Parts: sequence; structure tokens; C-alpha cells
Amino acid sequence: MAFSTDSDLTDIVPDILTLGITSFADEHPKAQADIEREIRNRWWEKRGISGELNPDYLTDSQWTRTAVYLVLWKYALPQLTNWVDGDRFQSMIDFYKARYAEEIEAVFQDGVEYDDDNSGTIEGDEKTPINHGRLVR
Repeated sequence: MAFSTDSDLTDIVPDILTLGITSFADEHPKAQADIEREIRNRWWEKRGISGELNPDYLTDSQWTRTAVYLVLWKYALPQLTNWVDGDRFQSMIDFYKARYAEEIEAVFQDGVEYDDDNSGTIEGDEKTPINHGRLVR
């Protein structure tokens, strides 16, 4: 299952499914793949765990808002815009692109929840911020 759904989109933009496209179900898995790639690039190798990232061990709800902003910015709103100056959707694209960047950074700083032992619960050492173990001056 993807990190987000169309229902999550309508929580943020209530009329998104009434603007000519009635479902963005195909876009949610694309956004999840993009987020997983960013997690691998920015967080996974810093953990020092051998092997590949297992997306099933991530806490999906931690990434829902990030995924919603990404779907809106990168996949849904570009399909709705007519690419003319002053278009409502172009402004929304810029807005949600910025919200995505803020949200993913906030999650990385707070700590990525990753259930290393697949126990079903996140222990203290299974939530690591991106800057964990680094000396900050």
C-alpha cells in the first residue's frame, strides 16, 4: 500500500477530485517510490546497516503528509494546469513543492522510524534522525 491515498489528498485540497480527474490512484505508488529513493539516498547509508532498505519496515503514517505534498506537486497538479501565466495550478505546484521539501526535512530531522527487527513496534534505537551521531558546531 502507498504512503498516501486520494482521501489524504482531499484532506488537503478538498476539491482536487472535482477538477476533471476523478482519481490519482496511479500517482500514489510513484510518489512512494520517489520518497523511498530519497530515504535510501539521504538516510539509509548513514545508518550503517548492511543490505538493502526494506520499505515494509518504514512507518507508512510518518510519510503520509510528505507523500500527499509530492503527489500534488509532481503528479496531480501538473495534469490539471494549462501552463498559462497566472494559472491557479501553477501557483499550487510551487506551494506544494515547498511544503514537500519542508516536510521531508522535518521527518529526517525528527527521525525516520524503521522497524529493523520487524517486531511491529518502533523501539528507541529504531527512530534515528538524519544528523544522529554527527558533531554539530
